[in-house]
Amino acid sequence: MGLLDDKMIDYFDSENQEKVPKQEWMRECLPADYWDKGTQSRKSKQQWFKVNIGILMERMRQNESANPHVLQWMHGCEGETQPDGTLRFVRGMDKYAYDGHDFLSFDVKNGVWVAQSPEAEPTKRTWDAVQVLKEYTKGYLENECIDWLNKFVNYGQQQLQTACMSDIK
Repeated sequence: MGLLDDKMIDYFDSENQEKVPKQEWMRECLPADYWDKGTQSRKSKQQWFKVNIGILMERMRQNESANPHVLQWMHGCEGETQPDGTLRFVRGMDKYAYDGHDFLSFDVKNGVWVAQSPEAEPTKRTWDAVQVLKEYTKGYLENECIDWLNKFVNYGQQQLQTACMSDIK
């Protein structure tokens, strides 16, 4: 799910297999191809998660039990409004948890992955060796994430102003 200021703005699950807007302004402001591309991206990520859960289960010598294993990914950014109204990157987050425990996080300042547990060390070494992954993650958080955040904040404010003006009439 996508969140903006703790409010759900979009959603995807493995049953429906479709990224859907959860705010009216998202539905109104973003073109159909945004949702199509988002759906494809989430489906791709879902397959990536299946593969990586398998790797982690093998590494931790876990069998396929009745209890499902959970790999969570959280990423996002925080911006500060500048005098010209744009957002400036303040901090970013890209981190993973496995079965409810912190696993791996990205240190944006230093551009490296940080293992949060001994089991995460092999993944940290593998991902740190992929320079393009580190550059992409850093660039996404500092640039693309802030661009999207700026757009979403503006869309949401426009929707709120429109709703407030119609309430006044």
